[in-house]
Amino acid sequence: MLTNNLIAIRSRVIENFCRAMEFKAFTDLAYKYSSEISKAMPPSKSIIIGYSKFAHSLGLRDKLVAAPEIAGQLEKAREDYFLDMVHQHQISLFETLIFDIFRALLKDRPERLPARKQIDYTTILKAPDRESIIDALIERELNEIKYKNVRDWFACVQNFCSACKFDEEEISRIAEAKATRDLLVHNSGIINHVYLTKADKYARGALGEKISVAGTYTLDIWKLLSKVLLALIDQLQGSTSNA
Repeated sequence: MLTNNLIAIRSRVIENFCRAMEFKAFTDLAYKYSSEISKAMPPSKSIIIGYSKFAHSLGLRDKLVAAPEIAGQLEKAREDYFLDMVHQHQISLFETLIFDIFRALLKDRPERLPARKQIDYTTILKAPDRESIIDALIERELNEIKYKNVRDWFACVQNFCSACKFDEEEISRIAEAKATRDLLVHNSGIINHVYLTKADKYARGALGEKISVAGTYTLDIWKLLSKVLLALIDQLQGSTSNA
């Protein structure tokens, strides 16, 4: 059962990260072609951003963007919004998939669950069978792990499977990447003390600065996340076959 689940998760890692890369590649192409088209437009031409049509309740007026300004506006939008979205999505994929791995490991061997935690009677009485009780315990444990930091996640993996080994630098870079996502979602991308603590020596800026995911950052993180997930699954499959 565990082997089959790991094979399925491995396929999802490849499928989902490839879809994310394709989305980025095709959207980058759209930005590029739109920019080239705008440069060929007569300087007197402009495009209209129809705020009055789509946000009329806010009382906003339409915005005119002159042709010579379009390329710059496109690049700004790409760096300020699009790449931020790509990074957030990649981290969300990573979280979902690594917790799918945790779930598979706990389902395979429920005795991996902490022995001293309590369960309320309501959960037991409402459960139709033993399997449902175990599922409830697993989801509760996973929910608690989610609030821990990235290094704790990998420590949990090693608790489940001591044979698994990880590169400390890769774990630290993933911790920084997740801290960057947290900044984008919760602090408008402005570096705070929480980020500096989580990112440690891999921090990419100083307190109060705006974090950036421009350049090759999103591609580098794409490679890192997919590589680590696949390596983890392969190690787990190897330890399972040798058990």
